[in-house]
Amino acid sequence: MDNVRDIVNGAQLPRFLGKNVSIIGKAGGADPGAASFTIVTTDNVQVQVIPNEPPTQPVSGWVEVRGECTSRNSIKALDYVIFANEKFDAKGYNELCSLLYAVPDIWSTEGAPQ
Repeated sequence: MDNVRDIVNGAQLPRFLGKNVSIIGKAGGADPGAASFTIVTTDNVQVQVIPNEPPTQPVSGWVEVRGECTSRNSIKALDYVIFANEKFDAKGYNELCSLLYAVPDIWSTEGAPQ
């Protein structure tokens, strides 16, 4: 997987089937060695995460998952990051996700002042 991925929330996930995504959610707790775990995204959608390798430590709290969207509510994760800080601006993240797909060609610099 290359580093290019779409930043999404749970409601947007079905639009990215077969594509690389990054999503943030809260894991309720997965034991080491678990074949999968569930996160509840910032917009309250349950997503099943199937890690590339079983976790070696408990997975709980806010987690960023990066991988391929394999169904409306599952991701085959190549990696994930457990946030150390329990404080996370879920509302701000959802606003970011909305903005990213509301503005056409948001990253285009064509026509920008030089």
